[in-house]
Amino acid sequence: MVRKKVYKKQHILAAARDLLTEEGFSFITARNVAEHMGISTQPIYLEFKNMEELKLTLLKTTHERLENEFFSKKQISHSLSNFGLNFINLAKSNSKMYISLYVDQHSYGQELKQLSFDFFQKSIQADEMYLDASKEQLENLHMKAWIVATGMASLSISGIVNQTEEQLIKVFTTIEKNSEIT
Repeated sequence: MVRKKVYKKQHILAAARDLLTEEGFSFITARNVAEHMGISTQPIYLEFKNMEELKLTLLKTTHERLENEFFSKKQISHSLSNFGLNFINLAKSNSKMYISLYVDQHSYGQELKQLSFDFFQKSIQADEMYLDASKEQLENLHMKAWIVATGMASLSISGIVNQTEEQLIKVFTTIEKNSEIT
C-alpha cells in the first residue's frame, strides 16, 4: 500500500511563516523548516522544486494575508492615508512580521516592492483622484508614501515617535499635495 502524503504545501508554508515571523527570512532553510515541523527535508522537496520556490510562494501568500488582514482596511475615505495608516498598523500589531519583511535584510526586496505596488495601484485607482494617473506617477507616489509609512512604522514600534491618526493623515495628505498627480 502506498503511503499517504501527510505534509502538504499549506503545512510547509505555515511552518515557514512561523519561522519568518520569529527568526526572519534568512532563517528559512529546508533544514530549519523541516526541524520546525519535526520531519525530514524530503516532504519539502516533494512539494516545492527548490527553496527559492518555497520562499517566493511564502512571500506571495504572506503578502496576500497581510492585504486581507491589514492593507485593504478602509479606515477613512482618503486612499493614500489608508495605505499609510494600514502599513503602520501592521507594524504596531505584528512587529516581528513587519521587521522580518521590511527591516531585516533579505534578497526579496524587489519582489516585495512589486507586491506592494501592485496592491497600492489596485487600491488607489479606485479613487477618482487617481483615475488618470500614469503608472510612473503612481510608482512615484507609492514610493514616497511607502518610505514615509515604513519610517513612521519603524519609529512607532521603537517608541521614538507616537503620532496620532490625525497627525499621520496630515503627513500623507501632504505627500499627495506635493505629488504631480493632484
